[in-house]
Amino acid sequence: MKKTFFTRITSTVIMAATIATLSPLKASAEWSQNDDRTWSYKEGNKVAKGWKNISNEWYYFNENGRMKTDWTYEKGNWYYLNNSGVMQEGWNNINGTWYYFNNNGVMQIGWIQDNNKWYYMNSNGAMQTGIQNIEGKVYCFDESGKLIESSNDSGQLLTNSAYDGQAGNNTVDINGLPQLPRNYSISIQIMAENKIFELMNEKRTEAGLNPLVMDNELVQVARYKSNHMIQYNYFDHTTPEGNNWTSWLKAINYEYTTTGENIAYNNYEPVELFNQWWNSPGHKANMMNPSYTKVGIGVISGSDKYMGTQTFSN
Repeated sequence: MKKTFFTRITSTVIMAATIATLSPLKASAEWSQNDDRTWSYKEGNKVAKGWKNISNEWYYFNENGRMKTDWTYEKGNWYYLNNSGVMQEGWNNINGTWYYFNNNGVMQIGWIQDNNKWYYMNSNGAMQTGIQNIEGKVYCFDESGKLIESSNDSGQLLTNSAYDGQAGNNTVDINGLPQLPRNYSISIQIMAENKIFELMNEKRTEAGLNPLVMDNELVQVARYKSNHMIQYNYFDHTTPEGNNWTSWLKAINYEYTTTGENIAYNNYEPVELFNQWWNSPGHKANMMNPSYTKVGIGVISGSDKYMGTQTFSN
Protein backbone atom coordinates (compact mmCIF):
# COMPACT_ATOMS: atom_id res chain seq x y z
CA MET A 1 0.00 0.00 0.00
CA LYS A 2 2.74 2.48 0.88
CA LYS A 3 4.55 1.72 -2.35
CA THR A 4 1.39 2.51 -4.31
CA PHE A 5 1.02 5.82 -2.52
CA PHE A 6 4.62 6.75 -3.22
CA THR A 7 4.04 6.09 -6.91
CA ARG A 8 1.08 8.47 -6.94
CA ILE A 9 3.09 11.14 -5.12
CA THR A 10 5.83 10.85 -7.73
CA SER A 11 3.35 11.38 -10.56
CA THR A 12 2.03 14.44 -8.72
CA VAL A 13 5.42 16.12 -8.89
CA ILE A 14 5.76 15.34 -12.56
CA MET A 15 2.27 16.67 -13.31
CA ALA A 16 2.96 19.91 -11.49
CA ALA A 17 5.87 20.50 -13.82
CA THR A 18 3.74 19.56 -16.82
CA ILE A 19 1.08 22.14 -16.00
CA ALA A 20 3.71 24.84 -15.68
CA THR A 21 5.37 24.07 -19.01
CA LEU A 22 2.65 22.66 -21.27
CA SER A 23 0.95 25.83 -22.41
CA PRO A 24 3.81 27.20 -24.59
CA LEU A 25 4.06 23.92 -26.50
CA LYS A 26 0.60 23.71 -28.04
CA ALA A 27 -1.59 26.53 -29.18
CA SER A 28 -4.52 24.26 -30.09
CA ALA A 29 -4.68 22.52 -26.71
CA GLU A 30 -3.20 24.29 -23.73
CA TRP A 31 -3.30 24.85 -19.99
CA SER A 32 -3.81 28.39 -18.78
CA GLN A 33 -3.77 29.87 -15.30
CA ASN A 34 -6.65 32.12 -14.25
CA ASP A 35 -6.54 35.29 -12.18
CA ASP A 36 -7.66 33.32 -9.11
CA ARG A 37 -4.62 31.01 -9.57
CA THR A 38 -6.80 28.07 -10.72
CA TRP A 39 -6.09 26.24 -13.96
CA SER A 40 -8.19 25.77 -17.08
CA TYR A 41 -7.66 23.67 -20.19
CA LYS A 42 -8.55 24.93 -23.65
CA GLU A 43 -8.83 23.19 -26.97
CA GLY A 44 -8.98 26.01 -29.46
CA ASN A 45 -11.58 28.41 -28.08
CA LYS A 46 -13.38 25.72 -26.08
CA VAL A 47 -12.75 25.49 -22.33
CA ALA A 48 -12.90 21.97 -20.87
CA LYS A 49 -15.77 21.25 -18.45
CA GLY A 50 -16.59 18.12 -16.52
CA TRP A 51 -14.29 15.11 -16.82
CA LYS A 52 -11.41 15.38 -19.28
CA ASN A 53 -8.65 12.88 -20.11
CA ILE A 54 -5.42 14.75 -20.77
CA SER A 55 -2.20 12.84 -21.48
CA ASN A 56 -3.78 9.64 -20.02
CA GLU A 57 -4.73 11.33 -16.74
CA TRP A 58 -8.26 12.29 -15.69
CA TYR A 59 -9.12 15.82 -14.51
CA TYR A 60 -12.38 17.45 -13.51
CA PHE A 61 -13.36 21.01 -14.43
CA ASN A 62 -16.31 22.88 -12.92
CA GLU A 63 -18.99 24.71 -14.88
CA ASN A 64 -16.69 27.71 -15.21
CA GLY A 65 -13.88 25.56 -16.59
CA ARG A 66 -11.77 25.70 -13.41
CA MET A 67 -9.75 22.57 -12.68
CA LYS A 68 -10.76 21.06 -9.33
CA THR A 69 -8.50 19.59 -6.67
CA ASP A 70 -9.14 17.79 -3.37
CA TRP A 71 -12.35 15.84 -2.71
CA THR A 72 -14.97 16.06 -5.45
CA TYR A 73 -18.56 14.76 -5.30
CA GLU A 74 -20.16 14.05 -8.63
CA LYS A 75 -23.29 12.02 -9.51
CA GLY A 76 -23.42 10.23 -6.17
CA ASN A 77 -19.73 9.31 -6.00
CA TRP A 78 -16.69 10.73 -4.25
CA TYR A 79 -13.40 11.24 -6.08
CA TYR A 80 -10.06 12.60 -4.97
CA LEU A 81 -8.05 14.92 -7.18
CA ASN A 82 -4.51 15.63 -6.03
CA ASN A 83 -2.84 19.05 -5.94
CA SER A 84 -2.20 18.79 -9.68
CA GLY A 85 -5.83 17.88 -10.34
CA VAL A 86 -5.11 14.25 -11.26
CA MET A 87 -7.85 11.78 -10.35
CA GLN A 88 -6.54 9.13 -7.94
CA GLU A 89 -6.92 5.35 -8.20
CA GLY A 90 -6.06 2.47 -5.86
CA TRP A 91 -4.79 3.08 -2.33
CA ASN A 92 -4.20 6.66 -1.22
CA ASN A 93 -3.23 8.07 2.16
CA ILE A 94 -5.03 11.37 2.53
CA ASN A 95 -4.28 13.42 5.64
CA GLY A 96 -3.22 10.29 7.51
CA THR A 97 -6.19 8.11 6.50
CA TRP A 98 -6.14 5.35 3.89
CA TYR A 99 -8.83 5.28 1.18
CA TYR A 100 -9.33 3.03 -1.82
CA PHE A 101 -10.48 4.23 -5.26
CA ASN A 102 -11.47 1.86 -8.06
CA ASN A 103 -10.22 2.09 -11.67
CA ASN A 104 -12.84 4.77 -12.37
CA GLY A 105 -11.61 6.84 -9.45
CA VAL A 106 -14.71 6.18 -7.31
CA MET A 107 -14.05 6.03 -3.56
CA GLN A 108 -15.01 2.59 -2.25
CA ILE A 109 -16.97 1.80 0.90
CA GLY A 110 -17.73 -1.54 2.55
CA TRP A 111 -15.75 -4.71 1.90
CA ILE A 112 -13.04 -4.65 -0.77
CA GLN A 113 -10.59 -7.35 -1.89
CA ASP A 114 -7.07 -6.44 -2.99
CA ASN A 115 -4.37 -9.06 -3.75
CA ASN A 116 -6.54 -11.77 -2.15
CA LYS A 117 -6.75 -9.78 1.11
CA TRP A 118 -9.95 -8.29 2.52
CA TYR A 119 -10.33 -4.77 3.90
CA TYR A 120 -13.27 -2.80 5.21
CA MET A 121 -13.88 0.85 4.42
CA ASN A 122 -16.45 2.67 6.57
CA SER A 123 -19.25 4.91 5.25
CA ASN A 124 -16.75 7.76 4.92
CA GLY A 125 -14.38 5.55 2.93
CA ALA A 126 -11.77 5.30 5.70
CA MET A 127 -9.92 1.97 5.97
CA GLN A 128 -10.58 0.23 9.29
CA THR A 129 -8.02 -1.33 11.63
CA GLY A 130 -8.26 -3.14 14.96
CA ILE A 131 -11.51 -4.61 16.28
CA GLN A 132 -14.64 -3.44 14.46
CA ASN A 133 -18.34 -4.25 14.84
CA ILE A 134 -19.76 -4.50 11.32
CA GLU A 135 -23.46 -5.23 10.89
CA GLY A 136 -23.62 -6.92 14.28
CA LYS A 137 -20.51 -9.06 13.81
CA VAL A 138 -17.09 -8.38 15.24
CA TYR A 139 -14.06 -8.48 12.96
CA CYS A 140 -10.38 -7.89 13.60
CA PHE A 141 -8.03 -6.12 11.17
CA ASP A 142 -4.27 -5.79 11.48
CA GLU A 143 -2.48 -2.42 11.46
CA SER A 144 -2.35 -2.45 7.66
CA GLY A 145 -6.11 -3.03 7.41
CA LYS A 146 -6.02 -6.72 6.43
CA LEU A 147 -8.81 -8.88 7.82
CA ILE A 148 -7.41 -11.44 10.24
CA GLU A 149 -10.40 -12.68 12.29
CA SER A 150 -14.18 -12.59 12.55
CA SER A 151 -16.85 -13.22 15.11
CA ASN A 152 -18.88 -16.28 15.96
CA ASP A 153 -22.67 -16.29 15.61
CA SER A 154 -23.15 -14.75 19.07
CA GLY A 155 -21.28 -11.66 17.90
CA GLN A 156 -18.37 -12.07 20.31
CA LEU A 157 -14.81 -11.95 19.01
CA LEU A 158 -13.20 -15.40 19.00
CA THR A 159 -10.51 -15.60 21.67
CA ASN A 160 -8.25 -18.06 23.47
CA SER A 161 -8.29 -21.33 21.54
CA ALA A 162 -9.76 -19.67 18.45
CA TYR A 163 -7.42 -16.68 18.19
CA ASP A 164 -3.98 -16.14 19.59
CA GLY A 165 -3.81 -12.42 18.83
CA GLN A 166 -1.18 -12.56 16.09
CA ALA A 167 -1.93 -11.89 12.44
CA GLY A 168 -1.51 -15.03 10.36
CA ASN A 169 -1.47 -17.30 13.42
CA ASN A 170 -5.15 -18.13 13.84
CA THR A 171 -6.06 -21.48 15.32
CA VAL A 172 -9.34 -23.35 15.02
CA ASP A 173 -9.26 -25.74 17.95
CA ILE A 174 -12.56 -27.12 19.32
CA ASN A 175 -13.39 -28.20 22.85
CA GLY A 176 -13.63 -31.98 22.85
CA LEU A 177 -11.21 -32.52 19.97
CA PRO A 178 -7.41 -32.82 20.09
CA GLN A 179 -5.58 -29.51 19.86
CA LEU A 180 -3.95 -29.10 16.47
CA PRO A 181 -0.23 -28.49 16.09
CA ARG A 182 1.10 -25.24 14.65
CA ASN A 183 3.43 -26.60 12.01
CA TYR A 184 2.19 -23.90 9.63
CA SER A 185 0.90 -20.38 10.20
CA ILE A 186 -2.71 -20.11 9.03
CA SER A 187 -5.31 -17.49 8.21
CA ILE A 188 -9.09 -18.02 8.20
CA GLN A 189 -10.52 -16.89 4.86
CA ILE A 190 -13.80 -15.59 6.22
CA MET A 191 -14.93 -13.61 3.20
CA ALA A 192 -14.25 -16.58 0.93
CA GLU A 193 -16.36 -18.77 3.22
CA ASN A 194 -19.21 -16.28 3.02
CA LYS A 195 -18.93 -15.99 -0.77
CA ILE A 196 -18.95 -19.77 -1.25
CA PHE A 197 -22.02 -19.95 0.99
CA GLU A 198 -23.71 -17.28 -1.13
CA LEU A 199 -22.86 -18.99 -4.44
CA MET A 200 -24.07 -22.38 -3.22
CA ASN A 201 -27.41 -21.01 -2.03
CA GLU A 202 -27.87 -19.18 -5.33
CA LYS A 203 -27.56 -22.53 -7.12
CA ARG A 204 -29.96 -24.21 -4.70
CA THR A 205 -32.53 -21.43 -5.06
CA GLU A 206 -32.31 -21.54 -8.85
CA ALA A 207 -33.02 -25.28 -8.66
CA GLY A 208 -36.05 -24.77 -6.42
CA LEU A 209 -34.31 -26.06 -3.27
CA ASN A 210 -34.35 -24.43 0.13
CA PRO A 211 -31.18 -22.48 0.92
CA LEU A 212 -28.88 -23.93 3.55
CA VAL A 213 -28.38 -22.31 6.94
CA MET A 214 -24.83 -21.60 8.13
CA ASP A 215 -24.40 -23.56 11.37
CA ASN A 216 -21.71 -22.30 13.76
CA GLU A 217 -20.77 -25.75 15.10
CA LEU A 218 -20.41 -27.08 11.57
CA VAL A 219 -18.28 -24.05 10.66
CA GLN A 220 -15.96 -24.91 13.54
CA VAL A 221 -15.73 -28.54 12.42
CA ALA A 222 -15.13 -27.52 8.78
CA ARG A 223 -12.35 -25.13 9.76
CA TYR A 224 -10.86 -27.73 12.07
CA LYS A 225 -10.81 -30.25 9.19
CA SER A 226 -9.17 -27.80 6.77
CA ASN A 227 -6.53 -26.90 9.32
CA HIS A 228 -6.07 -30.57 10.27
CA MET A 229 -5.19 -31.38 6.66
CA ILE A 230 -2.77 -28.44 6.50
CA GLN A 231 -1.01 -29.17 9.77
CA TYR A 232 -0.67 -32.92 9.12
CA ASN A 233 0.00 -32.50 5.39
CA TYR A 234 -2.61 -34.82 3.87
CA PHE A 235 -5.76 -34.57 1.74
CA ASP A 236 -8.44 -37.13 2.50
CA HIS A 237 -11.81 -37.53 4.20
CA THR A 238 -10.11 -39.90 6.64
CA THR A 239 -7.34 -38.59 8.89
CA PRO A 240 -3.98 -40.38 9.24
CA GLU A 241 -5.29 -41.65 12.60
CA GLY A 242 -8.31 -43.23 10.91
CA ASN A 243 -10.95 -40.70 12.03
CA ASN A 244 -13.28 -38.55 9.94
CA TRP A 245 -15.72 -35.70 10.46
CA THR A 246 -18.44 -38.02 11.76
CA SER A 247 -16.11 -39.03 14.61
CA TRP A 248 -15.67 -35.36 15.47
CA LEU A 249 -19.41 -34.63 15.31
CA LYS A 250 -19.98 -37.48 17.74
CA ALA A 251 -17.20 -36.25 20.04
CA ILE A 252 -18.79 -32.79 20.37
CA ASN A 253 -22.32 -34.30 20.75
CA TYR A 254 -23.63 -32.81 17.53
CA GLU A 255 -27.01 -34.34 16.65
CA TYR A 256 -27.94 -35.21 13.07
CA THR A 257 -29.47 -38.00 11.00
CA THR A 258 -27.60 -37.39 7.75
CA THR A 259 -24.30 -35.69 7.01
CA GLY A 260 -21.75 -35.21 4.25
CA GLU A 261 -18.40 -33.57 3.57
CA ASN A 262 -16.70 -31.89 0.61
CA ILE A 263 -12.99 -31.04 0.58
CA ALA A 264 -10.82 -29.27 -1.99
CA TYR A 265 -7.66 -27.18 -2.23
CA ASN A 266 -5.70 -24.97 -4.60
CA ASN A 267 -2.84 -22.51 -4.30
CA TYR A 268 -4.25 -19.48 -6.11
CA GLU A 269 -7.84 -18.46 -5.19
CA PRO A 270 -10.03 -19.39 -2.19
CA VAL A 271 -13.40 -18.68 -3.84
CA GLU A 272 -12.37 -20.88 -6.79
CA LEU A 273 -12.87 -23.82 -4.42
CA PHE A 274 -16.59 -23.46 -5.12
CA ASN A 275 -16.06 -24.03 -8.86
CA GLN A 276 -13.93 -27.08 -8.13
CA TRP A 277 -16.80 -28.55 -6.12
CA TRP A 278 -19.47 -27.43 -8.58
CA ASN A 279 -17.67 -29.03 -11.55
CA SER A 280 -17.40 -32.39 -9.76
CA PRO A 281 -20.62 -34.48 -9.91
CA GLY A 282 -20.17 -36.02 -6.47
CA HIS A 283 -19.37 -32.75 -4.73
CA LYS A 284 -22.14 -30.95 -6.60
CA ALA A 285 -24.60 -33.63 -5.44
CA ASN A 286 -23.70 -32.86 -1.82
CA MET A 287 -24.26 -29.14 -2.30
CA MET A 288 -27.62 -29.77 -3.99
CA ASN A 289 -28.82 -32.54 -1.66
CA PRO A 290 -32.38 -31.61 -0.54
CA SER A 291 -31.91 -33.63 2.66
CA TYR A 292 -29.33 -31.19 3.98
CA THR A 293 -30.55 -28.06 5.76
CA LYS A 294 -27.32 -26.86 7.43
CA VAL A 295 -23.74 -26.35 6.37
CA GLY A 296 -20.42 -25.24 7.79
CA ILE A 297 -17.72 -23.88 5.47
CA GLY A 298 -14.10 -23.67 6.50
CA VAL A 299 -11.48 -22.12 4.21
CA ILE A 300 -7.97 -21.90 5.62
CA SER A 301 -4.83 -20.43 4.08
CA GLY A 302 -1.60 -22.14 5.11
CA SER A 303 1.39 -24.05 3.78
CA ASP A 304 1.08 -22.11 0.47
CA LYS A 305 -2.42 -23.38 -0.26
CA TYR A 306 -6.10 -22.67 0.31
CA MET A 307 -7.76 -25.67 1.94
CA GLY A 308 -11.55 -25.83 1.92
CA THR A 309 -14.10 -28.03 3.68
CA GLN A 310 -17.90 -28.11 3.54
CA THR A 311 -19.65 -30.06 6.30
CA PHE A 312 -23.37 -30.76 5.75
CA SER A 313 -26.14 -31.99 8.04
CA ASN A 314 -29.90 -31.83 8.54
